[in-house]
Amino acid sequence: MRYIVLVLLNLPIILLALVNIITQYKMRRVSKARFRHQIILWVVILVVLISSFPVYNAINNRPPLDSAELSAFDIVEIVSIVFLIYVVNNQRQQLERTERLVRDLHQEISIRLSTGRSSVVSEDKFEEK
Repeated sequence: MRYIVLVLLNLPIILLALVNIITQYKMRRVSKARFRHQIILWVVILVVLISSFPVYNAINNRPPLDSAELSAFDIVEIVSIVFLIYVVNNQRQQLERTERLVRDLHQEISIRLSTGRSSVVSEDKFEEK
């Protein structure tokens, strides 16, 4: 029973991460490679979460869903780890978007300043002649 609670507590976090990455891909905020990487990451986390405990029990010759050794602390710990992976990943994506925006703005300012200076310089040369 505890194992099912563990999976049910982590499932919304993983599904939220998958929905977020699909939404960002559809809005063209992430590249195709980043999309694939993120989908693979969250699917692997889901598969490991679902299969690790039954595999462990099978190796120890126990019923697959026997969760007698799984304590409340273990459940809270695993949910916290998955949630922290989600938060860190989300923060990294926001940081990358911010860096991209700052880089684009810097490039735009550089272009505007260079075209503004060239027109000022050409006007000064024209007045000297």
